[in-house]
This record gives sequence, C-alpha cells and structure tokens, in this order.
Amino acid sequence: MAARVYLVALATAAIACGRDPARAPATAAASAGAAPAQSAQAVVTAKNGKVELLRAADGSISEAKVGDKLDVRDALRTGVGEADVAVEGVRMRLHEDSQVLLKEVTHEKMRARVRGLVESDVAEKGRLDLEAESSDAVAHSEGGHFFVTSDGHGVVAVASVAGSVHLSGGGKSVDVTRGEVSRLSKAEPSPSQPAAALRRVLLSVQWPNHKETNRTVLPIVGRVEPGSRVFVQGEPVVVEAGGTFRTEVPLRQGRQKIAVVTVDALGRRKQVQSMVMRDDSVPDAKVKKKLWQWR
Repeated sequence: MAARVYLVALATAAIACGRDPARAPATAAASAGAAPAQSAQAVVTAKNGKVELLRAADGSISEAKVGDKLDVRDALRTGVGEADVAVEGVRMRLHEDSQVLLKEVTHEKMRARVRGLVESDVAEKGRLDLEAESSDAVAHSEGGHFFVTSDGHGVVAVASVAGSVHLSGGGKSVDVTRGEVSRLSKAEPSPSQPAAALRRVLLSVQWPNHKETNRTVLPIVGRVEPGSRVFVQGEPVVVEAGGTFRTEVPLRQGRQKIAVVTVDALGRRKQVQSMVMRDDSVPDAKVKKKLWQWR
C-alpha cells in the first residue's frame, strides 16, 4: 500500500509540473544519447604551389585543396607555395616553407603553433593567438594585420602592418603597433622594445672575386636583419639570432647563377645574385680575405 501511495505521489508531482510521467524516462534516455554539437573548423580558402594537409586523427598527409576543413591538432604546411586558412573574422596566410598546427578553433577565434612566416588579418570581432614553435612567445591580436616569423629554433620576430599585436615571452610583454617590429630568441627570451622597421630590406652577401673555380661547392656567407628568413637557390638556410648566415652551394660543371633571397619581418623580399663558373681545369686559387667582398 505504501509503495502504491508513493507512485501516485510521483505521478501527481509530474502532472503538476506539466510533464507526462510515462514519457520522462524516454526523454532522459534521449538526452543521454544525444550527439554533442559539432565543434567549429577552420577552412582552407586559398592555395597555390605545394601545400600539404596533415590529419591528426589518422596521421595522413595529403595535398591540401581549397575547401578542406581543419580540426584541432590538424596542420597545414607549405613547400614552394602559399595557403590561406580562416574562420569568420580571422585569416592566416602561410608563406613559403611554413607550418601552422591548430590548437583551438571557434567560429571567430583561432589559436595555433607556427613555424616559418605567417601573415594574419584579424577583424574587430575576431581573435587570434599564435604560438612560436620551440619558444614560449605568443602573439595575440583582436584586430589588425601582422606577421609572425619563427625559425623553429627560438628566434621570433613580430611586425605590425596595421593595428596592435600583443607579444609575450620570457615573462614579459610588449605591444607592437603599426610599422614596428619586436624580436626575441633563446638567448634573449623577452621581447625587445618595439622599434620602427628598416626602410629598406637588409641583405649583404660575401661573394668571392674569383668567378671561376674548380671546387664542387661554393661557400656563401651573409647577413640580414635579425628575424629575417634566407633562401639560397630556393632552399631555406639557418639564420643566427644576430642575423648572420652561412651555407655551401653545390656547383655543377659550367656557368651558373647563384641566387640569395631574404624575406624580412614585414614580408618584404630582396634578392641578390652572382654568376659562377665551375671548371675543373682551373688551378687552385689561394683565397684571401681581401678577395671577398660584401654587397
């Protein structure tokens, strides 16, 4: 009798609350089995050249296409090419030999880890956080156009074209405004005081005065503005924190052009080149420091 009275009381309470007691268990079961709302995804909106999509779910690597959607932990990387990835209010452009790995995505926000050169446009309603690979540096924007350069070894440069970028690292932070650049490295992990970018792109290369050689490789030494990128014969070259670089270029028989390109923190490019002849019949030359020149 007590149990019967208890059930009647439950039914009465359910009716008083506007619920059908017979449907209550089914409703609860339906709620428990409901699929969670799908999270936001970033979209590849443009590409040219070699661009690859790396899927975290299965480890697959495929050629990226316009319209591809990226989830958290997916990555996009470029070879000789460029690609745009975006959500509403935020667009990132990966320049040559760069990579972004998504860490957070909403309809108006992205957070990613970057290597290479990434150019970003953030609308007023958007939000973007870019973490530099192998560094604790983070560039944050809630509106503006800016560049982040990260060499993957701790050297980072952030430059603003429009708006303001908040750059943090090493326990300190600065605001980089239009036309300014701030840098940091493993040796100096705190952002430098933002300063106006150079009016011209700096690129000095040490070429030998002797344009003929019997050597199989040509040593190249040069300097650029710290935080810039360098490509020799299209291949990326490590740039030291102070802006110096060195590499060796394989030489084939005959006359050939050697091209050196730099891209600075604002994405501006400069190229210098020299012609060199490899001829195995040329006698060995003693190279002295005065025979080398910067230009």
